[in-house]
Amino acid sequence: MDFFTVSIFHLGKHVLCLPLLAAVIFVKVAFWVRILYRYRRPLSAIPGPTLAPWTRFWIVKTLASGRSHEIFIEINKKYGSLARIGPNHLITNDPATTRRILGVRSGYERGPWFDSIKIDPHVPNIVSERCEEKHRKLRHKLAASYNGKNVALMEPVIDKQIEFWISRAKREWTSPSSDNLKTFDIGRRLQFLTVDIITKICLGQELGMVASDSDKYDFLKTIQQGNAVCQHFSVLLEINTLMYYFAKIPYIGRVLVPKPTDLSGVGKILGIIHKIVEKRPDTKVEKPKDMLDAFINNGVPRHQIDPELAIALVAGSDTTSTSVQATLLAIITNPRVYRRLKAEIETCVSEGRAPGIIQDCESRQLTYLQACLSEGLRKFPPLSQLRERIVPPEGDIIQGIRVPGGTYVGFNAWGTQLNSVFGEDPEAFRPERWLIDDKERLQQMYQTQELIFGHGSTKCLGMPMALMELRKMIFELLRNFDITIANSYKPWSSTCRGIFFQEDFNVHMTLETFGKDTE
Repeated sequence: MDFFTVSIFHLGKHVLCLPLLAAVIFVKVAFWVRILYRYRRPLSAIPGPTLAPWTRFWIVKTLASGRSHEIFIEINKKYGSLARIGPNHLITNDPATTRRILGVRSGYERGPWFDSIKIDPHVPNIVSERCEEKHRKLRHKLAASYNGKNVALMEPVIDKQIEFWISRAKREWTSPSSDNLKTFDIGRRLQFLTVDIITKICLGQELGMVASDSDKYDFLKTIQQGNAVCQHFSVLLEINTLMYYFAKIPYIGRVLVPKPTDLSGVGKILGIIHKIVEKRPDTKVEKPKDMLDAFINNGVPRHQIDPELAIALVAGSDTTSTSVQATLLAIITNPRVYRRLKAEIETCVSEGRAPGIIQDCESRQLTYLQACLSEGLRKFPPLSQLRERIVPPEGDIIQGIRVPGGTYVGFNAWGTQLNSVFGEDPEAFRPERWLIDDKERLQQMYQTQELIFGHGSTKCLGMPMALMELRKMIFELLRNFDITIANSYKPWSSTCRGIFFQEDFNVHMTLETFGKDTE
């Protein structure tokens, strides 16, 4: 007889203790039922952290750590390509499994994880919409706004913003010589540039962060603080449910739900968007000058435009900024890569192929630049969110294991990019892996790397525009400047909140001497 049972026996002698006795017995029975239930469930065959089968706290703790991307890699390395990370949660780093689940007719639906991406609990956007039919219709309307023609129309807009950034960097942020170095937070300024680009593309006017050299309207601060909290909504689903119902209560809803009239937070950003949308007429234009024009041309409903522009601003600025910063850091800390890419850029400039800001069609022809960008994205995917899908009601066989319907399957974005298809050194930054002659293997590599942007009906609509920005920005940075790390022991600080936030990416920049200046 254990201590617990003896205590119950003595408590039972006192009638006044009967309610407590009943509660204790209930807790003990519930505990053992839970144990038997967990171990008899089919998911018990899938290994994972000890705490994971019992509580979602393991996921919450992992997300709060700021290094969930690294922990997820460790989990799949330790427990295999399919691991259990919660009572009803699995994670996979297998590319084939990911493609199959994300396939158009896989039977898998978006899980409640996506509810955490809503800005308004009652208004889904292209990312958060979980109904497959509604998502398909919405995507069809939005996709036309992101087609090749509209992307081409946005190229001069991007060029102008980059040119202004380069001009300011030469005047104020560049060191006069290698004997008199200025320390310059290039990461922060690249964030400002990507925000100005995406706001100009979406709304027709930039926020002016580069010009003011500041986080105007606390845009970046709001995104960072919001993600730190909202990432937990994707696990603690009860919060989403409470938010949904509380938002229906008039007084509480006015406090909880962001509004364009708010003076701070997400509501303030919505206010900027809403004012511009309200002033724009419904008439179609022959040549859209921004995404708002394109949305109107393609019949996106007025009530849907605000949330779509909001999600585009958030997703389009942060992920692009992270990709540029991470790729730049990898290049400038690898002398061999730096020298080879510089040589390719110098040849391009000296041959007169980039008289001004390099055009996208020309940048695509630079094979080593392309290899560096592919490798940079593979090594540092800008998203690490689980983006869970729900196993169909009839269940499924995943990697030879029977998984019951209703189970959540998440994707290890970082772990997927360490797949053996990339060779024996997937953890190394080596652009040359993309320059091999094996076409079949290259195709497999690209298919795996492109999972960074989603797959099938969930593939990122803004990917072509983001890649164009990435090609141009890396080229122009290395064309105009010689860049070295200011603190080689700690080149930057990067925190993961599903998306990434960098600080103190301090460098020294001096003017590059080859080619023609963009000023």
